[in-house]
Amino acid sequence: MRDTRYEAIRSRTFRAPRALVWALVADTNRWDRASGLAPGSYDWRDIDGVWSRVAKSSEMGFALEWVEPPYRWLEGCFVHGERTFLKGPTRTGGFIARLEAADGGTEVVVTAYVDARGAIGRAVSLVMKARFGRALDHYLDAIGAVLARSTHDSSSTPEEGAGAPAVMAARRALMEGYDEVTSGHRTPCDVEVLARRAGRLGDMGVDREVAARIVAHLKDRPDEEVSQIRPFELARLWDLDRRAVLRGFLHATVAGITDLRWQINCPVCRVSAAVSSSLEDVREEVHCDACNIGYDLDFGKHVEAVFQSNPAIRPVQSAVYCASSPAFLPHAFAQLRIPRGGSLDEPFGAGISEIHLRTLVGKATADLDLTDLPAREREGLSLEVVITGGGLEVHTSSGGEPRLTVRNDTDREETVVFERAGWSADAVLGSVVASFPEFIDLFATEAPASGVELSIGNISLLFSDLTGSTALYQEIGDAKAFALVEEHFVLMDRIVREHGGALIKTMGDAVMASFATPAGAFAAALAMVPANDERFGEHGLAVRIGVHSGPCLAVRANDRLDFFGTTVNMAARLEGKAQPGQIVMTEEVAGNPDIVALIGDVPTTSFEAGLKGITATQKLVAVSPREA
Repeated sequence: MRDTRYEAIRSRTFRAPRALVWALVADTNRWDRASGLAPGSYDWRDIDGVWSRVAKSSEMGFALEWVEPPYRWLEGCFVHGERTFLKGPTRTGGFIARLEAADGGTEVVVTAYVDARGAIGRAVSLVMKARFGRALDHYLDAIGAVLARSTHDSSSTPEEGAGAPAVMAARRALMEGYDEVTSGHRTPCDVEVLARRAGRLGDMGVDREVAARIVAHLKDRPDEEVSQIRPFELARLWDLDRRAVLRGFLHATVAGITDLRWQINCPVCRVSAAVSSSLEDVREEVHCDACNIGYDLDFGKHVEAVFQSNPAIRPVQSAVYCASSPAFLPHAFAQLRIPRGGSLDEPFGAGISEIHLRTLVGKATADLDLTDLPAREREGLSLEVVITGGGLEVHTSSGGEPRLTVRNDTDREETVVFERAGWSADAVLGSVVASFPEFIDLFATEAPASGVELSIGNISLLFSDLTGSTALYQEIGDAKAFALVEEHFVLMDRIVREHGGALIKTMGDAVMASFATPAGAFAAALAMVPANDERFGEHGLAVRIGVHSGPCLAVRANDRLDFFGTTVNMAARLEGKAQPGQIVMTEEVAGNPDIVALIGDVPTTSFEAGLKGITATQKLVAVSPREA
């Protein structure tokens, strides 16, 4: 007996930008939750030679198991998600939304459907059809309310730039209010425990507005938003300083309001491959089930610090209703599944300057760089992609209505993903954490396990040394000299923090500090020389500094986070080549455009020197702030 399709169809017209409407409507995880479906337990396994996402749940007393093939979507135009059931009374079920421009807004037509299997399946599907119809009415009405209250009238903010994901604008719009249909469940908060621990936070010197925002967020926001908190994303929404918000969440963790978690993101699909409660549990190699690949971990690029509500405040449980939702891949503006020999042709005009394309089966990749084109020309480009046995062919053209055309010339079904290569989420990556003073201060023992070396692809390090201290000890005595040296360390620490860095350790009269950027390290160095001269020059104390950037390893040393490797050695050796009052860098680091701008008219001297432990002679640049 053939299958019978049961479907509920609804349409709405919203006076809002099409990209923003799409991001809200196309969030299939949010839709599945709003429609009353149970969350799924997801896994990956080989089915008939295809690496597939498989899930289990139960509905109406039936045990369900299904395959979730890659969903199809084009941002601003459509989404089509479908499940193929291995167990249960239905054969397939799905969700389709298509959007068109309407007078002053966006028209949406949404279809939720099931394909029945047998008599029991038809009975179940009739119930599901009615349920989906009611749920679609409530869901679309709730989206209308979100759009009506939203202060965001485009898919991106000026800070994010043109072509930023519409998904991010949708998240901000949802955070501006609350209703259970779109926002989801809100586990009750233990307000007494929160108030008591909020008092601790208030005593920690955290910015008052930041502290108040954090407490309100933990108390009022839905489970989804407090089970994975990204401080930089909230800072953008709250229009507050990013570092101040991160600082607040670090202190909130010490106060027992939030918990710190380490999310390991896959470098290919950019989705979380694992989550660890301690840095000690993070390993050097990680496997991404979605991509079915293992990769060497880069702590600076792949590890993200996220926060969640402490269970004593709100015992939230993270639940996934649809793992294939476009909302989980904000960087992917299109994911298109094309049958063998098939093609697709859709309106285009994403205005994205850098596009990375990849196929899920053949693992082919291609890159398109349109950064030299004005935004208007990018908006008017048509994009043609041909999937061949040898890879991907990408062509652009202008004139007429911009279109996206994809043709599959292979003998297999293929999925091609279009990603924003130049965009990254508001993530607190390891490179930020490793150079954040409050993290080093508050989480001194949060370090890799003994024997584990976590690679950091790029970090900037500053080594300073105090000259003249030996003579000072002899001149004024140990106690007075020691007090001045300690005061010098306090000054160095203050300058490091002011320039976005973290003091990792002191060694004798030397300081080691880390920064997320070379410019931050050099700016701190520029400030250190005159500040030290002003305060300690009369005592004959001067500071010499080495700055270097590059890869290194994060390790546990004396039960604290520390770094070692060639970059560390280079920074230390460069400091040794500096004269009192000088900053020494390699010629390559000194040529960084941001550093060039900071140097300005400050005198520099180029020279060559050998460095202990470094084979090749190095081309170096000495910067002399004293002579400016």
